[in-house]
Amino acid sequence: MALFSKPPPDDERRKRSQEQMARGGVPLNAEERLRELQGRREFFTSNLSVNEFVLAADDGIRPLGQVMGSTVYHVGWQYTPMYQSSELTVLSHAQYHARLLALSRLQQEARLLGAHGVLGVRLERQAQAWGDNLLEWTARGTAIALDKGDVPALPFVCALSGQEFWTLRRAGYYPAGFAFGTCVYYHVASVLTQYATQGGPLGQGYAANTELTDYTQAVYTARHAAMSRMEDEARRVAAEGIVGVRIENDIRTQEVEGGSTTGGSGTRRDLIVQFTVLGTAVVPRRDRWPVLDYALPLTG
Repeated sequence: MALFSKPPPDDERRKRSQEQMARGGVPLNAEERLRELQGRREFFTSNLSVNEFVLAADDGIRPLGQVMGSTVYHVGWQYTPMYQSSELTVLSHAQYHARLLALSRLQQEARLLGAHGVLGVRLERQAQAWGDNLLEWTARGTAIALDKGDVPALPFVCALSGQEFWTLRRAGYYPAGFAFGTCVYYHVASVLTQYATQGGPLGQGYAANTELTDYTQAVYTARHAAMSRMEDEARRVAAEGIVGVRIENDIRTQEVEGGSTTGGSGTRRDLIVQFTVLGTAVVPRRDRWPVLDYALPLTG
């Protein structure tokens, strides 16, 4: 008789959970926990302060529980341009896809709780020291239900506090969700920049103060791409604007062989710029409440 004629229950459950996550879903244990919490409305956890909780309760906002979306993502191989500046599209796409997975799972957890939205979301990105080319995106926040006014068909996701959400609704606006833009741009140093940073007969660099204009232009190029992409996401739901915009600008140099100031030998310092912008898209109160659906790009 075969010892393992069928997979053990734990292995079968793990397999089903991984298949569900491969489709962009949440793990089985998280889904079961949230369904159980949905049936226990008398208890909740939240990251709302006491003042926020009291203010929200007075406005018909009920916290349901804390929700999370997370992904540990492997970044693929990226060709590095040697002679022409360009976007590192593999790296930019990795940031987008990982961010969508985290926000999609956060939104799914909110739906499992029967929530209308998620407040106080903290969206965090970090590289993993225990593995090359790994990054982790995590989104956490408090799922809420609305007892007054219009409710969206899909839970919104935003970084607004309870007080900010209360103020926004009083002003006649709704949060539609996170709008996000990023660009990882590789800039090949110009001959003038190479001379200013490494030139001279002894390689000591240029002595006078001078702006490295091509480095400056690289930052502007990455910023323009990131801002345009964030605005495009907000326009998907006819947002009137984006509030609470947060900017992350990571700049580093990379030494490569073949500096022009040494006749093709030696090294030069190229620039890698990662520009990321994130904010909450807001829509005016009308006959419907549009919300960004983070699952759509994952199924296309």
